[in-house]
Amino acid sequence: MNRSARRRTQLVAGVLTLVVLLALGIVLWLVGGARLENNVENLARAPVGCDTTLDFDSDGEFLVYVETVGRLGEVSGDCEASGDYDLGDVDPPSVTLSLRDPEGGVVDLDTASGSEYDAAGFVGVVDRSVVIEVPGDHVLTVESSTNAPFAVAVGRDPRAGVALLRWGALAAVIVGLLVGGLLLVLGSRRTPNAPDEGATWQPAASTGPGFPDWPVGPPGFPPPPPTTGATGPAGVPPVRTPPPPPRPPSAPPGGGDAGWGPPTR
Repeated sequence: MNRSARRRTQLVAGVLTLVVLLALGIVLWLVGGARLENNVENLARAPVGCDTTLDFDSDGEFLVYVETVGRLGEVSGDCEASGDYDLGDVDPPSVTLSLRDPEGGVVDLDTASGSEYDAAGFVGVVDRSVVIEVPGDHVLTVESSTNAPFAVAVGRDPRAGVALLRWGALAAVIVGLLVGGLLLVLGSRRTPNAPDEGATWQPAASTGPGFPDWPVGPPGFPPPPPTTGATGPAGVPPVRTPPPPPRPPSAPPGGGDAGWGPPTR
């Protein structure tokens, strides 16, 4: 795979990684919010001043919230309270709670804190916790010194599982930004063109009469420093070698013992 194809592949992979993981993060965040709202809406509610029958279909720990903003639907008990209620931003009123099991025995309610919600049009703050040992119908009595309408909500912690989904959403976004961004950077980075490995180096052609302009070195090597034209050490003129003496003329044609001598007049 050549460099251009590899860069295109990295760019496409970076865009896909970024888009997919960002979309996954958004989906997980929205699913977490929808789960919280659904859990809050499904809490069982008991209005103040009433004995409300609550059907616990399983055992385990449940939380009791004092709800200052919300609405009542169908209530099973000795009162017909219904409609919306909103106490504003005031602190939740104090309540007196009494819970009886299917056999009429009193169930202990423990003080609790640290959990609250504001979702789907309901605002509640945890006030008590209770451990249900025998599933079935229980009767919850709610009393308070205030005459303002409000209710208590009973159920599992509505935030259960929501934090995990939102942490997963954040992780998907972070991984998408890191991995997708890295691939995009690698794909958009341009590298200098490398010399052809199959080509051999050839000297440049002559540019002057009788003096070829030879290259100073193969490609890729730095050029040598400029010279002054001198061939010896600095300040010393170059040594010139005298030309050799002329050779004597050859013997005349035909041979003979005549030696060389000056020409006759």
